[in-house]
Parts: sequence; C-alpha cells; structure tokens
Amino acid sequence: MVPGQGQATLFWSGAVTPDYFKILRIPILAGRSFTEADTENSAEVVLVSAATAKQFWPGENAVGKHVRILWEQRQRTVVGVVGDVRQFDLAGTTPSFINGAFYLPYPQATDLTRQLPTSMTLILRTAANAPQLANELRRLIANVNPDLPVSDVRPLEAAVTASSLPSRSLMWLFVSFGAAALLLAAIGAYGVVSYSTTQRTYEIGVRMAFGATPRNIFGLVIGQSLRLVLTGLVLGTLASLALTRLMTNFLYGVTTTDPLTFLLVGCLLVAVAIIAGYVPARRAATIDPLAALRQE
Repeated sequence: MVPGQGQATLFWSGAVTPDYFKILRIPILAGRSFTEADTENSAEVVLVSAATAKQFWPGENAVGKHVRILWEQRQRTVVGVVGDVRQFDLAGTTPSFINGAFYLPYPQATDLTRQLPTSMTLILRTAANAPQLANELRRLIANVNPDLPVSDVRPLEAAVTASSLPSRSLMWLFVSFGAAALLLAAIGAYGVVSYSTTQRTYEIGVRMAFGATPRNIFGLVIGQSLRLVLTGLVLGTLASLALTRLMTNFLYGVTTTDPLTFLLVGCLLVAVAIIAGYVPARRAATIDPLAALRQE
C-alpha cells in the first residue's frame, strides 16, 4: 500500500461489511463507516486505524487523504478512522514488518486477479448457544449453496482463549516459580528467626528480668523477621523494575511497573514475614526468665 505519494509500505488489511464495526464494537473515531452504497461500482474507499492515521498523517485529519494499493491503478479515499484493535494477540504485539492497518469494503476487496476473497469469516452476535447456532448456520448456508463448506464454528470467547493460551501457560509457569520462591522465603525466614531466637535466649531472659513484657519480646522477634523480609523486598523491587521490562510482550492490561501489583506483592511478603516469625516470637514471649538465665 502506498500512502499518498510516499514509499510502498506493508499493512495489515481486512475486507469487511458495513456491520463489522458495530458487531465488534469498534468505534468510528472520525469520518464514517462503510455503507451498502460502497460497492464494486462506487468510488474506492478505505478506513484506517487510529494508530495508522497518527503515524502517516500526524497532527492532521486523515479523512479525505488518499492511499493506493500496489496492484490498483486508482487511489482510494480515506473516509473514516476506526479504533485500534489487537489483531494478532491480546498483548497488542504487531510484527515489525507491518506498519499499519486498514479496512476495505468487501465488494471492493479484490486481489491481483480482480477476484473477491475465496473465503470469509462470518461474525454473528446472538444469544443462542454455540452448538445450536452452528447447526442453524450450516443449514442456512446449505440452503443458499450446498457446496459451500462451513467449518470452525465457535464462540468468540473460545477464539480469545486460544489466542491467549501461550500467555496463560507462561503465566502459570511464573506463578509456580513465584509460589515456590514464596514458600522458600517463608521457610528461610522462619529458620533464621527461630535459630536467632534460640541463640538469644539468655538475652531475652535478661530483658525480661529488667522488666520487658511478653509483648515487648514478641515485637522484638517479629521485628527481626520483618527486617529480613523488608530488606529482601527492597532489593527485589529494584531488581524487578529492571527485569520486568523484558516481559513487556507477555503482558496486556497491565504495565511492567504497575503500582497496584507491587503494592499487593509487598503486602503479601509482609504477611509472610509475620506468619514466619509468629511461632518463634510466641515461643520467645513465653520463656521463663530464670530458665533462660541458667542457659548461659
């Protein structure tokens, strides 16, 4: 495709009917959508995505601009700008060799041989269940032309699930590693605090002899557990801010530095620190001062 008089550029393109944008709820941001008047005998028109309009006509209204498909002689007029769509995956990743997206009215979407596409995808919005709809759809198409094959009838949710399957698999892998790391951190914190508390038995006895209450001792041990985890949390946060940028292509609906995610993870680790230190702290708070002083 050639935008205006510029160099040839590779675009993603789709041949659609007028109700396509309404059914998929893709907004018309400027200009108009396709109509039944956009036929093979009418003026050639095209719709472009918002990102494409911004890339090739920055600061300008794309409506009224002209583009030309390489195998066509005449230029097409941009009659509207539509919202951006995740065409390839839910992360919005687009192959580097594709520089934009545009839509053609189906009657005008001919190829090099001036023929319409040999296959098409039919999108329906209905309240019926998928198996019932599939049978009814096959029956209706068979009534029109029994030689037309109908295959792969499925809900849009199934298509979205299939598209996100690799990301979901990777997500569960990361969740498994994260859960294992969290468990090891809890065991490690418990072991360190428990050992440290045992080593400080005499100190605890002295503190209690000088008036420290069980609540003071409990807070002392819990504080030690929190200090261990908070130190690791600070270092881990700094490392994650740098490393999560490598995961940009695997995320959608959230940024690599999402504040809510970091806050929730931090709260979870603090809770783990309190749980890991609870048993040693409880045991230390119930130490008999006389027995503790005799251990030295």
